[in-house]
Amino acid sequence: MRDCPKCEHCYPDAVAVCPQCQTQTKYALPGPMVLSGRYYLERRLGRGAMGQVYLARDENIGKKVAVKTVRQDLLNSDDLQEGEAIVRFEREARAAASIRHPHCVDVTDFGKTDDGVFYLVMEYVEGETLHRLLRREGTLDVKRAVNLLKQIAEGVEAAHEAGILHRDLKPANIFIMKKRSSGGDGFIKVGDFGLAKIVSQTVTDISSNQTPSSRGIIGTPEFMSPEQMQPELGIDVRSDIYSIGTIAYLMLGGRTPFIGDMMQLVMQKVMQSPPSLSTLRTDIPKNVEASIMRSIEKEAANRPNTVVEFIDELEKASDDIADAAPNKHSRLIIMASVGAEVYVNDERKGSIGSSGRLILNSILPGRHILRVSKIGEKDDEREIEVREDSSEQVIQAQLKPLGGGSQPSPSQESSSSAGQSSVMPGIVACTRCGARFAEGVKFCGRCSNTSFTLIHTSAAIQTFNCPR
Repeated sequence: MRDCPKCEHCYPDAVAVCPQCQTQTKYALPGPMVLSGRYYLERRLGRGAMGQVYLARDENIGKKVAVKTVRQDLLNSDDLQEGEAIVRFEREARAAASIRHPHCVDVTDFGKTDDGVFYLVMEYVEGETLHRLLRREGTLDVKRAVNLLKQIAEGVEAAHEAGILHRDLKPANIFIMKKRSSGGDGFIKVGDFGLAKIVSQTVTDISSNQTPSSRGIIGTPEFMSPEQMQPELGIDVRSDIYSIGTIAYLMLGGRTPFIGDMMQLVMQKVMQSPPSLSTLRTDIPKNVEASIMRSIEKEAANRPNTVVEFIDELEKASDDIADAAPNKHSRLIIMASVGAEVYVNDERKGSIGSSGRLILNSILPGRHILRVSKIGEKDDEREIEVREDSSEQVIQAQLKPLGGGSQPSPSQESSSSAGQSSVMPGIVACTRCGARFAEGVKFCGRCSNTSFTLIHTSAAIQTFNCPR
């Protein structure tokens, strides 16, 4: 089977060019598009630690499902004994299928095709991920964040009661389902228990670390507990609590407690205490801050003992917070590396100062296009939503180096002390009105045209005059 790297639709091996977007297709999986004569793969939804996830149709019942396949390189890895990856996958499947809770994604089937593809079938959750929500809105108000966290906690607690640790909790595998009865943001489903580990009698028995899957670091660095980054140490439910606390920190602070590459994150988490939430945002109540900071303590012994204990504590801390009143203007804080330029709806709003942030006080509620730009780095351009009920929102820009440099982690900001790339942006002109911009702009700020002509391949930023 092949899929399109651009639109991600799946095709038989004979289709070399995607008929949807004319992009060259790439080999994805051995065998046809129908797994085990039942699951018709339509489109790739994403990639995970264990493999790829596809939107599929269950031909037996005519229902949409999500199909997760095990990475082929794991089956052939030199680090694994023969059959070890298969055992790991089957363990994952049985563990995930044993969890039955409204806030957990249901696993309905698993198996192996004649072509050697191992797969896991899950319910397909229509909606958006928490990652996408936070990218659009940045920070959330406390009441809203606690409501979402409570649902997450209930799903994770159900897994803990079944003797299963998640081990990879992050916004990307938390799904927000739109349900009529849920109101507000929707109904939370926690998915991707693919890295979960079954614990024999109690969750604390995980410290034995006797299974092959515990030999290395497994998870997403920004959200992993310090002990999870040290394979020689055992983990228990408090590792998941740390991950939920990190998600809470991100919801309210706009970034994770620590940022950097893998080595930097390991050193920071093992040796340092996380910076207080109050250093990022001024309107977080002290009790709420204290509860979240306790959940991400460096030492597991200093954290709450259960997810329920953490959420109960957080709920009590937020009980006295009044619902936010509508504001005409929201205080929008953009965080990025020093010197980055900030544009809202293609209008320059200023540059990031030595504090690593730019405060905007005049952005009206509604959806806007935010672009953060810096020479030598790829722009972060996204749709953002400024809420009427928010006095303060924080958005962390995600700039990436140009020219093939190493990629920062998803929540990582560029360091102001890092060496600058030699790659300079070119100059483009709008094909409709002729306005000039730095190469990489998505639309013209004068006429909203999306077509540009490259007129200069390299130019110093000092010689570029703003068309306004």
